[in-house]
Amino acid sequence: MKENDTNPGVTDVEVEKAARVAFRGADAVAATTGMASGRVGAAKKIIGDKLLEKATETAFKYKDYWWGVFIPPLVGMGAFFFLLVSLILLFMPIQEQGFNGGSPSVYALAKIPPEYLQIFMAAQKKYDVAWNVLAAIASVESNFRPDPGLSVVGAVGFMQFMPTTWSGNRDPLARDDPSAPSYDTDPKRIASYGGYGEDADGDGVADPYNPWDAVFAAAHLLKANGFHEDPRKAIYAYNHAEWYVDKILDVASTFTSEMLPDATAKGLPVPKDVYLITSPFGNRPNPYDNTRTEFHQGIDIGAPLGTQVLAVNDGTVLSSGWNDGFGLEIVIDHGSYKTQYAHLEFSCVQPGDKVVAGDVIGAVGSSGRSTGPHLHFGVNVNGTWSDPEVFLGAREEAGK
Repeated sequence: MKENDTNPGVTDVEVEKAARVAFRGADAVAATTGMASGRVGAAKKIIGDKLLEKATETAFKYKDYWWGVFIPPLVGMGAFFFLLVSLILLFMPIQEQGFNGGSPSVYALAKIPPEYLQIFMAAQKKYDVAWNVLAAIASVESNFRPDPGLSVVGAVGFMQFMPTTWSGNRDPLARDDPSAPSYDTDPKRIASYGGYGEDADGDGVADPYNPWDAVFAAAHLLKANGFHEDPRKAIYAYNHAEWYVDKILDVASTFTSEMLPDATAKGLPVPKDVYLITSPFGNRPNPYDNTRTEFHQGIDIGAPLGTQVLAVNDGTVLSSGWNDGFGLEIVIDHGSYKTQYAHLEFSCVQPGDKVVAGDVIGAVGSSGRSTGPHLHFGVNVNGTWSDPEVFLGAREEAGK
Protein backbone atom coordinates (compact mmCIF):
# COMPACT_ATOMS: atom_id res chain seq x y z
CA MET A 1 0.00 0.00 0.00
CA LYS A 2 1.05 3.58 -0.64
CA GLU A 3 2.71 5.38 2.30
CA ASN A 4 1.34 8.72 3.36
CA ASP A 5 3.57 11.69 2.39
CA THR A 6 3.04 13.54 5.71
CA ASN A 7 3.39 10.51 8.00
CA PRO A 8 6.16 8.17 6.71
CA GLY A 9 5.62 4.55 7.67
CA VAL A 10 1.84 4.98 7.78
CA THR A 11 -0.32 4.10 4.79
CA ASP A 12 -3.00 6.40 3.36
CA VAL A 13 -5.64 3.84 4.38
CA GLU A 14 -4.42 3.98 8.00
CA VAL A 15 -4.46 7.78 8.00
CA GLU A 16 -8.01 7.82 6.71
CA LYS A 17 -9.09 5.21 9.25
CA ALA A 18 -7.43 7.09 12.15
CA ALA A 19 -9.14 10.31 11.10
CA ARG A 20 -12.51 8.57 11.04
CA VAL A 21 -11.86 7.19 14.53
CA ALA A 22 -10.92 10.65 15.86
CA PHE A 23 -14.04 12.16 14.30
CA ARG A 24 -16.12 9.40 15.87
CA GLY A 25 -14.65 10.38 19.24
CA ALA A 26 -15.65 14.00 18.64
CA ASP A 27 -19.20 12.89 17.84
CA ALA A 28 -19.29 10.86 21.06
CA VAL A 29 -18.25 13.93 23.11
CA ALA A 30 -20.93 16.02 21.47
CA ALA A 31 -23.57 13.36 22.04
CA THR A 32 -22.51 12.91 25.69
CA THR A 33 -22.81 16.60 26.51
CA GLY A 34 -25.91 17.21 24.41
CA MET A 35 -24.10 19.79 22.28
CA ALA A 36 -23.65 17.99 18.96
CA SER A 37 -22.70 20.53 16.34
CA GLY A 38 -20.58 18.66 13.82
CA ARG A 39 -17.63 16.39 14.22
CA VAL A 40 -14.66 18.70 14.18
CA GLY A 41 -16.61 21.67 15.54
CA ALA A 42 -17.79 19.75 18.61
CA ALA A 43 -14.30 18.47 19.30
CA LYS A 44 -12.82 21.96 19.05
CA LYS A 45 -15.42 23.49 21.34
CA ILE A 46 -15.41 20.82 24.02
CA ILE A 47 -11.98 19.19 24.15
CA GLY A 48 -9.95 21.72 22.17
CA ASP A 49 -7.77 21.51 19.11
CA LYS A 50 -4.77 20.26 21.06
CA LEU A 51 -6.61 17.32 22.57
CA LEU A 52 -8.09 16.29 19.21
CA GLU A 53 -4.63 16.53 17.65
CA LYS A 54 -3.15 14.44 20.45
CA ALA A 55 -5.83 11.76 20.07
CA THR A 56 -5.13 11.51 16.33
CA GLU A 57 -1.35 11.36 16.90
CA THR A 58 -1.87 8.56 19.42
CA ALA A 59 -3.91 6.61 16.89
CA PHE A 60 -1.10 7.07 14.29
CA LYS A 61 1.66 6.14 16.71
CA TYR A 62 0.19 3.00 18.19
CA LYS A 63 -2.24 2.04 15.41
CA ASP A 64 -4.73 1.51 18.26
CA TYR A 65 -7.73 3.24 16.79
CA TRP A 66 -10.05 2.66 19.79
CA TRP A 67 -8.05 5.27 21.74
CA GLY A 68 -9.41 7.84 19.36
CA VAL A 69 -12.94 6.73 20.22
CA PHE A 70 -12.62 6.62 24.00
CA ILE A 71 -10.19 9.40 24.97
CA PRO A 72 -12.19 12.42 23.76
CA PRO A 73 -15.56 11.42 25.27
CA LEU A 74 -13.96 10.43 28.57
CA VAL A 75 -12.16 13.76 28.83
CA GLY A 76 -15.35 15.58 27.87
CA MET A 77 -17.37 13.70 30.47
CA GLY A 78 -14.69 14.37 33.10
CA ALA A 79 -14.78 18.10 32.35
CA PHE A 80 -18.58 18.11 32.48
CA PHE A 81 -18.74 16.39 35.87
CA PHE A 82 -15.93 18.58 37.26
CA LEU A 83 -17.96 21.65 36.30
CA LEU A 84 -21.11 20.15 37.83
CA VAL A 85 -19.42 19.35 41.15
CA SER A 86 -17.82 22.82 41.24
CA LEU A 87 -21.21 24.48 40.80
CA ILE A 88 -22.75 22.33 43.53
CA LEU A 89 -19.95 23.23 45.97
CA LEU A 90 -20.20 26.90 45.03
CA PHE A 91 -23.86 27.15 45.94
CA MET A 92 -23.83 24.86 48.98
CA PRO A 93 -24.44 26.79 52.22
CA ILE A 94 -21.32 27.15 54.35
CA GLN A 95 -21.76 25.61 57.77
CA GLU A 96 -20.97 28.14 60.44
CA GLN A 97 -19.34 27.05 63.65
CA GLY A 98 -19.98 28.28 67.17
CA PHE A 99 -19.33 31.90 68.03
CA ASN A 100 -19.90 34.54 70.67
CA GLY A 101 -21.51 37.92 70.05
CA GLY A 102 -19.46 41.12 70.10
CA SER A 103 -20.32 44.63 71.20
CA PRO A 104 -24.04 45.55 71.03
CA SER A 105 -25.06 47.68 68.07
CA VAL A 106 -26.85 51.01 68.48
CA TYR A 107 -30.03 49.21 67.44
CA ALA A 108 -29.50 46.55 70.14
CA LEU A 109 -29.02 49.20 72.82
CA ALA A 110 -32.27 50.86 71.75
CA LYS A 111 -34.26 47.63 71.34
CA ILE A 112 -33.14 45.46 74.27
CA PRO A 113 -34.00 46.59 77.82
CA PRO A 114 -30.68 47.08 79.66
CA GLU A 115 -31.72 44.81 82.52
CA TYR A 116 -32.11 41.98 80.01
CA LEU A 117 -28.95 42.73 78.03
CA GLN A 118 -26.85 41.85 81.07
CA ILE A 119 -28.67 38.50 81.32
CA PHE A 120 -27.86 37.60 77.71
CA MET A 121 -24.21 38.55 78.29
CA ALA A 122 -24.02 36.48 81.48
CA ALA A 123 -25.52 33.43 79.72
CA GLN A 124 -22.97 33.78 76.92
CA LYS A 125 -20.15 33.84 79.45
CA LYS A 126 -21.38 30.64 81.14
CA TYR A 127 -22.43 28.60 78.11
CA ASP A 128 -20.37 30.06 75.20
CA VAL A 129 -23.59 30.60 73.24
CA ALA A 130 -23.82 33.94 71.39
CA TRP A 131 -25.69 36.51 73.45
CA ASN A 132 -27.19 38.06 70.33
CA VAL A 133 -28.73 34.72 69.31
CA LEU A 134 -30.32 34.41 72.76
CA ALA A 135 -31.58 37.99 72.48
CA ALA A 136 -32.96 37.26 69.01
CA ILE A 137 -34.93 34.28 70.38
CA ALA A 138 -36.36 36.46 73.15
CA SER A 139 -37.24 39.17 70.64
CA VAL A 140 -39.01 36.76 68.29
CA GLU A 141 -40.70 34.66 70.99
CA SER A 142 -41.83 37.26 73.52
CA ASN A 143 -40.67 40.69 72.34
CA PHE A 144 -38.82 40.85 75.68
CA ARG A 145 -42.01 40.47 77.74
CA PRO A 146 -41.72 38.12 80.75
CA ASP A 147 -45.32 36.97 80.23
CA PRO A 148 -46.26 37.07 76.56
CA GLY A 149 -49.21 34.74 77.16
CA LEU A 150 -49.73 31.18 76.00
CA SER A 151 -48.74 30.24 72.49
CA VAL A 152 -51.10 28.21 70.31
CA VAL A 153 -49.04 25.09 71.04
CA GLY A 154 -48.74 25.67 74.78
CA ALA A 155 -45.23 27.17 75.04
CA VAL A 156 -44.66 29.23 78.18
CA GLY A 157 -42.52 32.04 79.54
CA PHE A 158 -39.98 34.61 78.47
CA MET A 159 -38.27 32.28 75.95
CA GLN A 160 -41.41 30.26 75.11
CA PHE A 161 -40.40 26.79 76.27
CA MET A 162 -42.57 23.75 75.79
CA PRO A 163 -43.30 22.40 79.32
CA THR A 164 -41.76 18.98 78.61
CA THR A 165 -38.63 20.59 77.15
CA TRP A 166 -38.32 22.73 80.25
CA SER A 167 -39.03 19.95 82.73
CA GLY A 168 -37.94 16.80 80.89
CA ASN A 169 -40.05 14.49 78.74
CA ARG A 170 -40.65 11.94 81.52
CA ASP A 171 -41.34 14.44 84.30
CA PRO A 172 -44.87 13.61 85.55
CA LEU A 173 -45.48 17.27 86.39
CA ALA A 174 -44.98 18.40 82.79
CA ARG A 175 -47.81 18.51 80.28
CA ASP A 176 -47.80 20.06 76.78
CA ASP A 177 -51.46 21.01 76.83
CA PRO A 178 -52.20 24.22 74.88
CA SER A 179 -55.22 24.95 77.09
CA ALA A 180 -53.64 24.06 80.45
CA PRO A 181 -49.87 23.52 80.24
CA SER A 182 -47.97 22.51 83.35
CA TYR A 183 -44.25 22.40 84.16
CA ASP A 184 -41.86 21.57 86.96
CA THR A 185 -40.04 24.28 88.96
CA ASP A 186 -37.74 22.10 91.08
CA PRO A 187 -34.21 22.47 89.61
CA LYS A 188 -32.99 19.11 90.97
CA ARG A 189 -35.99 17.17 89.72
CA ILE A 190 -35.78 18.89 86.33
CA ALA A 191 -32.12 17.90 86.04
CA SER A 192 -32.94 14.30 86.97
CA TYR A 193 -35.45 14.10 84.12
CA GLY A 194 -33.10 15.70 81.59
CA GLY A 195 -34.95 19.01 81.32
CA TYR A 196 -33.31 22.32 80.44
CA GLY A 197 -34.97 24.47 83.12
CA GLU A 198 -32.51 26.50 85.19
CA ASP A 199 -32.45 28.37 88.48
CA ALA A 200 -30.07 31.06 87.25
CA ASP A 201 -30.82 33.64 89.93
CA GLY A 202 -30.39 31.17 92.79
CA ASP A 203 -33.83 31.57 94.40
CA GLY A 204 -34.43 27.82 94.45
CA VAL A 205 -37.09 27.95 91.70
CA ALA A 206 -36.69 27.21 87.99
CA ASP A 207 -39.28 29.57 86.53
CA PRO A 208 -39.77 29.92 82.75
CA TYR A 209 -41.34 33.33 83.35
CA ASN A 210 -38.20 34.57 85.12
CA PRO A 211 -35.92 36.12 82.45
CA TRP A 212 -32.74 34.93 84.21
CA ASP A 213 -33.95 31.35 84.43
CA ALA A 214 -35.45 31.33 80.93
CA VAL A 215 -32.42 32.79 79.13
CA PHE A 216 -29.98 30.47 80.91
CA ALA A 217 -32.24 27.52 80.07
CA ALA A 218 -32.23 28.52 76.39
CA ALA A 219 -28.43 28.79 76.44
CA HIS A 220 -28.30 25.36 78.11
CA LEU A 221 -30.48 23.87 75.35
CA LEU A 222 -28.45 25.42 72.52
CA LYS A 223 -25.16 24.30 74.00
CA ALA A 224 -26.45 20.76 74.57
CA ASN A 225 -27.60 20.60 70.94
CA GLY A 226 -24.20 21.48 69.51
CA PHE A 227 -24.11 25.27 69.14
CA HIS A 228 -20.31 25.09 69.29
CA GLU A 229 -20.17 22.82 66.21
CA ASP A 230 -23.24 23.95 64.24
CA PRO A 231 -25.33 26.94 65.41
CA ARG A 232 -28.02 26.37 62.77
CA LYS A 233 -28.59 22.80 63.95
CA ALA A 234 -28.82 23.95 67.57
CA ILE A 235 -31.36 26.69 66.77
CA TYR A 236 -33.35 24.18 64.72
CA ALA A 237 -33.57 22.03 67.85
CA TYR A 238 -35.23 25.00 69.59
CA ASN A 239 -37.94 25.29 66.92
CA HIS A 240 -38.01 22.73 64.12
CA ALA A 241 -38.29 25.06 61.11
CA GLU A 242 -35.63 26.36 58.73
CA TRP A 243 -37.47 29.67 58.33
CA TYR A 244 -37.20 30.09 62.10
CA VAL A 245 -33.44 29.48 62.05
CA ASP A 246 -33.02 32.07 59.28
CA LYS A 247 -35.13 34.61 61.16
CA ILE A 248 -33.21 34.17 64.42
CA LEU A 249 -29.85 34.59 62.70
CA ASP A 250 -31.11 37.63 60.78
CA VAL A 251 -32.33 39.32 63.97
CA ALA A 252 -29.13 38.34 65.79
CA SER A 253 -27.05 40.05 63.10
CA THR A 254 -28.85 43.35 63.81
CA PHE A 255 -27.84 43.20 67.48
CA THR A 256 -24.11 43.01 66.74
CA SER A 257 -21.99 42.84 63.60
CA GLU A 258 -19.17 41.04 65.42
CA MET A 259 -18.55 37.32 65.80
CA LEU A 260 -16.09 36.42 68.55
CA PRO A 261 -14.46 33.05 69.29
CA ASP A 262 -16.45 30.90 71.69
CA ALA A 263 -13.23 30.25 73.61
CA THR A 264 -10.72 32.14 75.72
CA ALA A 265 -7.12 32.69 74.66
CA LYS A 266 -4.74 30.67 76.80
CA GLY A 267 -1.83 32.99 76.11
CA LEU A 268 -0.58 36.05 74.24
CA PRO A 269 0.93 35.86 70.73
CA VAL A 270 4.21 37.36 72.04
CA PRO A 271 5.86 37.39 75.49
CA LYS A 272 3.96 39.62 77.90
CA ASP A 273 6.85 42.04 78.46
CA VAL A 274 6.81 43.10 74.78
CA TYR A 275 3.02 43.00 74.26
CA LEU A 276 2.21 46.52 73.04
CA ILE A 277 -0.54 47.22 70.51
CA THR A 278 0.63 49.86 68.05
CA SER A 279 -2.34 49.70 65.65
CA PRO A 280 -5.82 48.52 66.73
CA PHE A 281 -8.54 46.62 64.89
CA GLY A 282 -10.87 48.52 62.55
CA ASN A 283 -10.61 51.58 60.33
CA ARG A 284 -7.28 53.39 60.44
CA PRO A 285 -5.20 55.78 58.31
CA ASN A 286 -3.28 54.02 55.58
CA PRO A 287 0.29 53.77 56.95
CA TYR A 288 1.69 54.61 53.50
CA ASP A 289 -0.76 57.40 52.72
CA ASN A 290 -2.41 59.23 55.62
CA THR A 291 -4.93 60.82 53.27
CA ARG A 292 -6.78 57.49 52.93
CA THR A 293 -8.33 55.09 55.42
CA GLU A 294 -8.33 51.31 55.35
CA PHE A 295 -9.88 48.52 57.38
CA HIS A 296 -7.33 46.80 59.60
CA GLN A 297 -8.51 43.23 60.11
CA GLY A 298 -6.31 42.54 63.13
CA ILE A 299 -3.98 44.28 65.58
CA ASP A 300 -0.32 45.19 65.19
CA ILE A 301 2.05 44.41 68.06
CA GLY A 302 5.25 46.45 67.83
CA ALA A 303 7.68 43.86 69.16
CA PRO A 304 11.42 43.85 68.33
CA LEU A 305 12.76 41.94 65.33
CA GLY A 306 13.26 38.25 66.16
CA THR A 307 10.86 38.20 69.13
CA GLN A 308 9.27 34.79 69.65
CA VAL A 309 5.75 34.41 68.22
CA LEU A 310 3.56 32.07 70.27
CA ALA A 311 0.39 30.08 69.56
CA VAL A 312 -2.43 31.56 71.66
CA ASN A 313 -4.38 28.29 71.86
CA ASP A 314 -4.14 24.63 70.91
CA GLY A 315 -4.77 23.93 67.23
CA THR A 316 -3.52 22.68 63.87
CA VAL A 317 -1.37 24.71 61.49
CA LEU A 318 -3.49 25.40 58.43
CA SER A 319 -0.88 27.28 56.39
CA SER A 320 2.67 28.54 56.71
CA GLY A 321 4.12 30.57 53.86
CA TRP A 322 4.07 33.78 51.86
CA ASN A 323 0.77 35.67 51.56
CA ASP A 324 1.26 38.83 49.49
CA GLY A 325 1.05 41.95 51.67
CA PHE A 326 1.07 39.91 54.88
CA GLY A 327 4.48 38.55 53.97
CA LEU A 328 5.43 35.36 55.77
CA GLU A 329 2.25 34.23 57.51
CA ILE A 330 1.02 31.39 59.72
CA VAL A 331 -2.66 30.49 60.13
CA ILE A 332 -3.76 28.11 62.90
CA ASP A 333 -7.14 26.36 62.94
CA HIS A 334 -8.62 26.09 66.44
CA GLY A 335 -11.87 24.42 65.38
CA SER A 336 -14.48 27.16 65.66
CA TYR A 337 -12.07 29.98 64.77
CA LYS A 338 -8.67 30.66 63.22
CA THR A 339 -5.74 32.86 64.26
CA GLN A 340 -3.35 34.67 61.91
CA TYR A 341 0.29 35.65 62.55
CA ALA A 342 1.82 37.79 59.80
CA HIS A 343 4.92 39.79 58.71
CA LEU A 344 7.14 37.10 60.26
CA GLU A 345 10.90 36.87 60.02
CA PHE A 346 10.70 33.08 59.88
CA SER A 347 8.34 30.22 60.60
CA CYS A 348 9.19 27.00 62.40
CA VAL A 349 5.95 25.11 61.70
CA GLN A 350 4.44 23.40 58.67
CA PRO A 351 0.83 22.80 57.59
CA GLY A 352 -0.63 19.92 59.57
CA ASP A 353 1.57 20.46 62.64
CA LYS A 354 -0.24 20.22 65.98
CA VAL A 355 0.52 23.06 68.38
CA VAL A 356 -0.44 23.86 71.96
CA ALA A 357 -0.81 27.25 73.58
CA GLY A 358 2.60 28.82 74.21
CA ASP A 359 4.44 26.91 71.49
CA VAL A 360 6.98 29.00 69.56
CA ILE A 361 5.80 29.04 65.95
CA GLY A 362 8.00 31.78 64.45
CA ALA A 363 9.63 35.15 65.00
CA VAL A 364 8.54 38.77 64.59
CA GLY A 365 9.72 40.28 61.32
CA SER A 366 8.90 42.95 58.74
CA SER A 367 8.08 40.88 55.67
CA GLY A 368 5.44 41.88 53.14
CA ARG A 369 3.72 45.27 53.31
CA SER A 370 5.31 46.57 56.48
CA THR A 371 6.83 49.80 57.79
CA GLY A 372 8.94 48.09 60.45
CA PRO A 373 9.23 45.03 62.71
CA HIS A 374 5.86 44.02 64.20
CA LEU A 375 3.42 41.13 64.45
CA HIS A 376 0.04 41.38 62.76
CA PHE A 377 -2.34 39.18 64.78
CA GLY A 378 -5.84 38.38 63.48
CA VAL A 379 -8.81 36.31 64.64
CA ASN A 380 -11.31 34.94 62.13
CA VAL A 381 -14.69 33.43 63.04
CA ASN A 382 -16.79 31.90 60.23
CA GLY A 383 -15.04 34.03 57.63
CA THR A 384 -15.49 37.26 59.62
CA TRP A 385 -12.58 39.13 61.17
CA SER A 386 -13.15 39.96 64.83
CA ASP A 387 -11.35 42.25 67.26
CA PRO A 388 -8.40 40.32 68.74
CA GLU A 389 -8.25 42.70 71.72
CA VAL A 390 -11.64 41.39 72.90
CA PHE A 391 -10.43 37.79 72.50
CA LEU A 392 -7.16 38.45 74.33
CA GLY A 393 -8.96 40.68 76.83
CA ALA A 394 -11.20 37.74 77.83
CA ARG A 395 -7.98 35.97 78.79
CA GLU A 396 -7.03 38.86 81.05
CA GLU A 397 -10.50 38.83 82.67
CA ALA A 398 -10.08 35.12 83.34
CA GLY A 399 -6.87 35.97 85.22
CA LYS A 400 -4.58 34.03 82.91
